[in-house]
Amino acid sequence: MQNIGNSKYPLTDFVPWWSSIGTAFRLFFKSLSYESFRKVRWEQFKAYCYWFGPRSIYLVTFGSMAISLALAVQCVTELQKFQAEDFSGALISIGLLRELGSITISLAWGARASALIAEEARRYIGNGTEDDFVERFVLVRYLAALAMGIPLSIYGLAIGFLTGALFSPLLGVSSTADFIESAKQQIQMQDLVVYFFKLGLVNPTIAVFAGCICGRAERSPFAPVAAHAVTATLITGYLANLLVTALVYVPMRY
Repeated sequence: MQNIGNSKYPLTDFVPWWSSIGTAFRLFFKSLSYESFRKVRWEQFKAYCYWFGPRSIYLVTFGSMAISLALAVQCVTELQKFQAEDFSGALISIGLLRELGSITISLAWGARASALIAEEARRYIGNGTEDDFVERFVLVRYLAALAMGIPLSIYGLAIGFLTGALFSPLLGVSSTADFIESAKQQIQMQDLVVYFFKLGLVNPTIAVFAGCICGRAERSPFAPVAAHAVTATLITGYLANLLVTALVYVPMRY
C-alpha cells in the first residue's frame, strides 16, 4: 500500500497549506506580467476553455437540478406549515444566489479543475524556474477558468431557478407564475453582484492557484496531489465565500 501521508500526527499536514498563501500571491502577481500574456497560446487557451466549460456542463446541469430540487422540497414543505408556500420562490432564489450556488456547484467545479491542474503541474518540466512555470503554465489556465466562470454561473443559475419554478407547483405552490413573482420581489442587484463575483472570480482563482501550488510542491508520482488540491480548494473556497458573505451581508456596528 502506498504511503499517502507524510505525518503521523493529525492536522499537522494542514500547516503547510497556510504557508503556501504567500506563494499563491506571488504566482498571481507574476502571472499578470506582460511577458506572461505574451506567451499565452490561443490553441492552448481554447483547449482549456473547452475542458473547463463544455466538458463541465453535465456537472453543472445535474448538480444545479439536484440542489434546486432539494431546496424546493425543504422550503415548500416547511412553508406549508404557515400557509406561506407561495413565498418559496423568494427563499430558493436567495439561497441559490447568496450561498448554495457558490459553495456547492461552483466549488465542485473548482475542485474538478484544481485536480486536473495539480496533476499537470506535477508533470510540468519547463526550464525549472518559477518564472517559466508562471508564464507558460499558470496564466493560460487561469484565463480559461475566468473565461468559463461567468457563462457557467449564468447557466447554472438558470437551470436551478427553472427547476425550482417547474417543480414547486407539484409540491403545493399555487403556480409557476407565483414562484417567479415572489423570487422577482426578493432578488436585489447586490445578490447578483455577489453571486457573479464569487462564481466568476473568487472560486476560479482559488481553484487554479490551489492546483498549481499543490502540483508543483510534489514531484513524486505517488503523491496524491489531486486529493491535496481538492482539499485545499474546498477549504479555501469555503472560507473565502464566508468572508465575502460576511463583508456584504453582516451589518457593521460601530
